[in-house]
Amino acid sequence: MKLNTSEFVDKSCIVTSLSQWVFSSTSSDSKLKTYNVMKPIIPFALLGALFAVGANAAVTDPVGYVTIPLPGTGGGAPQALQVASQQLLPGGSTEFAGVAEGFGSDGSGTFLQDDDGTWAAGDFYNSTDSQFTSLVEITSGPLVGTLTWITGSDVDKLYTFDDISAAGADAGFKVIRAFTVSSLLGDVPTSDVLGGATSISSADNFLLYNSAANAYTTFWYKTGGPGGVGWRSDDGSITNPAESPIHPVDSGIIFVRKQSAGGSLVIAGDVKTGVTDVVIRGGGGTGPSATTLNIVQVPYPVDQLTPDNSGLYTGDPATGLAGATSISSADSLLVFDSATNSYTTFWYKTGGPGGIGWRSDDGSIADPANQALSSTSAILIQRKASGSDFTWAIPPVTIAP
Repeated sequence: MKLNTSEFVDKSCIVTSLSQWVFSSTSSDSKLKTYNVMKPIIPFALLGALFAVGANAAVTDPVGYVTIPLPGTGGGAPQALQVASQQLLPGGSTEFAGVAEGFGSDGSGTFLQDDDGTWAAGDFYNSTDSQFTSLVEITSGPLVGTLTWITGSDVDKLYTFDDISAAGADAGFKVIRAFTVSSLLGDVPTSDVLGGATSISSADNFLLYNSAANAYTTFWYKTGGPGGVGWRSDDGSITNPAESPIHPVDSGIIFVRKQSAGGSLVIAGDVKTGVTDVVIRGGGGTGPSATTLNIVQVPYPVDQLTPDNSGLYTGDPATGLAGATSISSADSLLVFDSATNSYTTFWYKTGGPGGIGWRSDDGSIADPANQALSSTSAILIQRKASGSDFTWAIPPVTIAP
């Protein structure tokens, strides 16, 4: 399936056209290209030596860097697209690791309590700009893998966006710092990463997708003109776009490049270990295709995830993707390849001629179930039938010695 990138004209067009491009075709001309982009900074034998953590313990995470290709227009279509995963956390992202004494709620919201917490009141949240900076990750117990934003802190409490009390006392947890727009792309981005301009229509755009709201927020760098220079957003409620946080999983990152020449984004940081939970929104959306779109970042920089080992198909549409006897009826898993400007679609066939199992619209893929999904690309999940949300437990990365 080829994308008509000339439709990227304004925000409303982006929202509409991305959904249409993804879901309007099931042709077999898509080609999946994987990228071997993981570059170890230290030997993997050392990376695998993670330290056990307790209250106030030091945490050492594997580190590396990745390169995300950003295609240019080549002088043809006015804009080029990349739908990507950041794949890494910021370097030194673990700000605290401990064990929860308990959970509760008060006038400030729901909280996790750790009497051994070394943070100060007000840490882990940008109160000046009313923006998130860090997340709690549950590392043991029934909610292992859960990530939720920190909305505030007191001397022994971390207030959280979601109620995570089901994690239970003695649950292990970490505080993880998130990338922001400026820490990921640069305080003043180079043209190789994101070209600036005096208007949003002329500048390269960086978009974050919110599946819960079914909406995009667009960021761009203003280089001059009335109002000065700096990071800008089309969301007037964001007072400091440069410090806007990027969820490491539940927020696909999209680049719309308007320069003829291609570029690239190099990201250095920590490799996330352990299982990662993300909520996949239910079907019956109100977009052009009447489906619900989820854009999920692959949380690690190696091509180990496949449709089969992803755990996305469980046989129960209440806990996973819905299968069907045809691609038009089944929920879909899509991966974007910026080199060919196309998507590859995977779906689970539940019966009919040809048997059952994972299928793809790319006839050149001999074994769709075990096809490695490119970690460079975000994963797009199309829910078609009306259904409930479910939590996808993304399997942890395996680090070879």
